[in-house]
Amino acid sequence: PNSDIDLVVEGDAIKLARAMAARFGGHVHAHARFGTAKWMLDQRPVAQDQGAVRSLDFITARREFYTNPTALPQVEHSSIQQDLHRRDFTINTLAICLDELRFGQLLDFFGGLDDLHNGVIRVMHNLSFIEDPTRILRAARYEQRLGFRIEPRTAELMSDALGLFARVSGERLANELFLILAEAEPEKALSRLEEIGALGAIHADLHYSEATGMQMGRLRAALGRVEPLVSVGVLTHHLPLAGALGIAERLRLSKAQTTFIEQLNRLWHLESSLAAHDLAPSQLARSLEPFSPDAQTVAAALTDNLIVRERIERYQTQWRFEKPTTDGLRLQELGLSPGPVYRTILEAIRAARLDGIVSTAAEEEALALKLAAEHTQQDKEK
Repeated sequence: PNSDIDLVVEGDAIKLARAMAARFGGHVHAHARFGTAKWMLDQRPVAQDQGAVRSLDFITARREFYTNPTALPQVEHSSIQQDLHRRDFTINTLAICLDELRFGQLLDFFGGLDDLHNGVIRVMHNLSFIEDPTRILRAARYEQRLGFRIEPRTAELMSDALGLFARVSGERLANELFLILAEAEPEKALSRLEEIGALGAIHADLHYSEATGMQMGRLRAALGRVEPLVSVGVLTHHLPLAGALGIAERLRLSKAQTTFIEQLNRLWHLESSLAAHDLAPSQLARSLEPFSPDAQTVAAALTDNLIVRERIERYQTQWRFEKPTTDGLRLQELGLSPGPVYRTILEAIRAARLDGIVSTAAEEEALALKLAAEHTQQDKEK
């Protein structure tokens, strides 16, 4: 389903959008610098087989030129043919006339219809990937989503332009990579990008393997829809921490996003200790408490170790909710002087509850008094 409709105007797209809104209602958000406007239809969607259109995008026909490779383009008004020529691939250059004299006529200046029928991803011109290397990522996404094939010359041009990724901002690379990771089966495009060397060109430590693909499939089976950030975590969790953080930095991920990548990586490297035969519940809780529930859930779904998976799941459903009945007020009632020792005693009581050493309020208080006495004795000895 796709309710995204773009209307290209030879002339003033903003003026036309405002005229449409004045006649039929709704309101317009305009961007004069780019000659574009979005006509919001005010809850009166145009009916469509696959959904409802709640807005229409009006774009002034324009041509683009680049002052240097990978820079954002300069634009100026032009014809529909020049506007279509600036697109990335031939299959994206098809347009249908809406004016009265040519209504329904297909404009196909660049052989896009044949490529569409033949299942071919063909770049528009030899400098296309040099002007915008992120089109390399887009080519792989289209190819694998549609079941098409990148034609040989386009593949050659992609390979020649890989070195230019170094000049592309992390935000733009992350945007395209996240679009790939939002696909139903991102493994297909990732495998293709690994094959042509594109992932390693983004960052030396960024790679895809068959094992990674199996983990992504396992995550979907366990969690349903997988967010793109989680998939970045799958691509980086097995790396040394410096490598994972390096990729996060290259993609200019936010602080919260980077924290998730770091936590998943640290959890993965804790796996052997989490699987230890003699690991007490309190030790497990102490190990897992610094990590977010999301990171724990993903780590449990990723691991092949059933013991680790079961322990994480039990911590999430049971052990993390275990709290002493004794609190600071009760410690004061027992005659203990307030201070940092309260935290030490309460943490020890919680650990004892988790490990089955105490189970009643009386047992907790007895342990508290014992610990307080030991603490007092230690202070005297100092």
